[in-house]
Amino acid sequence: MGMVVQHNMNALNAYNKLNANVAGLKKSSEKLSSGYRINRAGDDAAGLAISEKMRSQIRGLNQAVRNSQDGINMIQTYEGAAQESHSILQRMKELASEASNGTYQNEVDRDAIQLEFDQLNDELNQIADTDFNGVVMLNGGQTADGTKAINGKFDYANGTRDAKQLGKADVKMLDYQQFDDTKVTAATGATKADTAWKALFSSDRTNAPASDDGPDFFEATYQYDASTNTWSAIKATNGVDKGDLTVATTDNGGFTVTAGGVQMSNVTMNKSSLMNGDTITLKYNNPATVTKAPSNATAEVANSTLKGAPTPTAAGSTVTAPTGAGTAGSAGSQAALGVNDANLIVDVNKSVTMTQDIEDLFKLLEGATVTGHYVDGTATAKGDMTINFSDPGVAAVNNADDVTRTVGTTEFTFTAADDGVTIKAGTTIIAKLSMTKQTGTTAGEGASGDVTWNIKLAEHAYDNSKVPTVEIVEDKSKVSNANSNSAATAPMTYTDHLVLQTGARTKDSVDFTFNYATDGMGELKANLNISSRADGLNTANLSLNTQEDANYAIDRIDNAINKVSMVRATFGATQNRLEHKITNLTTTSENLQEAESSIRDTDMASEMMNYTKFNILQQAAQSMLAQANQQPQSILQLLG
Repeated sequence: MGMVVQHNMNALNAYNKLNANVAGLKKSSEKLSSGYRINRAGDDAAGLAISEKMRSQIRGLNQAVRNSQDGINMIQTYEGAAQESHSILQRMKELASEASNGTYQNEVDRDAIQLEFDQLNDELNQIADTDFNGVVMLNGGQTADGTKAINGKFDYANGTRDAKQLGKADVKMLDYQQFDDTKVTAATGATKADTAWKALFSSDRTNAPASDDGPDFFEATYQYDASTNTWSAIKATNGVDKGDLTVATTDNGGFTVTAGGVQMSNVTMNKSSLMNGDTITLKYNNPATVTKAPSNATAEVANSTLKGAPTPTAAGSTVTAPTGAGTAGSAGSQAALGVNDANLIVDVNKSVTMTQDIEDLFKLLEGATVTGHYVDGTATAKGDMTINFSDPGVAAVNNADDVTRTVGTTEFTFTAADDGVTIKAGTTIIAKLSMTKQTGTTAGEGASGDVTWNIKLAEHAYDNSKVPTVEIVEDKSKVSNANSNSAATAPMTYTDHLVLQTGARTKDSVDFTFNYATDGMGELKANLNISSRADGLNTANLSLNTQEDANYAIDRIDNAINKVSMVRATFGATQNRLEHKITNLTTTSENLQEAESSIRDTDMASEMMNYTKFNILQQAAQSMLAQANQQPQSILQLLG
């Protein structure tokens, strides 16, 4: 080739070789830096495709190992719960064997054994609620408080359950409102508690503590009808006719109960949690003793100008109850007053039902100063009497005059007569203040003058503990009750069929289905339910109250033990399978990882040789390019 200027082929050839060496050095450097032989599809298209499939399989296998380990953890959790159920059943078997011995009394010994037996049944139900990450498998789709799973979910707000007797945990509020000894009916003057009680019984609480004041309590059971959204009384005890209880359903899901026009109770509960047929029993208590009336009433003379008074009546002598006072209580005290031998008798009607207004009246009288003026004007008659009270709310009371004083909502009347002053509420005599003195045989021989007394009234406190009360009767057939989940918000699901993904492919799974023969378990079903309910271990209704019942329970508990054994055996068999599964998955993953490595990873020693080669060639090509660029310079010599 001649000497040319336009095309320096030596330089072009050196330049191309330089680019090729730079590209080779770049790829070699990338492989050495990443550690991978294939960094892009161009490095090895077929190898990349195979490698990516292997990578997918390896990652699937590694996740399957974790899934299998989660499955083992779940199984260990449930199997641990079943293990404790086994321990409980063994104790129940021991109790049943103990109760079957003929040396025990049914009413004492076996009843005591039954207490523990019932507690163990309750605990079986709560153990069956054991969950793993919110998944429940052992309770048959029903929690210990009765909530049933709907489409595999426990919906506490709207879930279904069997009808039950409601207890304190199901009721938001219980109020007896007007059923109270402090509130008096305008029509009869009696308290509203008395009015309600009298409507239910032929007796009257206002005569308490007489023997005919009705029973100490009665119980009434009410039932909910979901079809009509109403409550009704279905049962009452101690002589109460359920028809005399007027039940009105309220918007809050509860109801009110009225008797004789008086509201005795008001129950509030969550309407959305009610189930058709739910019942609740309320106990209405009538105090054995009504609120205390005043007693031990006395008076002390502060001053006296009485003259000619006879010998006083002995202290503590019997005083006849005032007319209209009803059944007489114990007599009020009668004391000799000392000064001129004057006597003031404070006679309290203890048969009166105590109210807050009467209490407040006696608070006004206690410590009050009473002044009486007596004139004995005839030979055979007692003297006229005028009484002045220090309380400005009560005017002076003269013979045959009436003075009124309103305390609270009650109007009290003070009526004076020859022998003293009577205090009434309506027509009911509350108390009487009287002076006893002898009359002379001729005018002027009796006592006359003024006497001032200070009244003392002890034990007249209004006792609020004696008012009627209403309480909720818990289910007497249960020793303990599970807490209600009605306020729960955390979701829980139920399943008795669990699929564990234990491989990289769809078909690689463990179908955990509890299924086995029921031979040796009697009537028990082949399922995962290890609660004490009928569809589980069926021990809830077993009784140890008699020797025959205990013998029957022994066989049934044996069946339950066999079922729990099968449940645990199934868990154990599945766990062993999963442990082998993990070993196989780990080995497969290891082998695939090695295969993928041989395709994808860089042979560092071999690649280092390439790197060295391309590095030297790059420098050589660069040097040759520099020399080729110098060759056209010789043409200038020809031109010179």
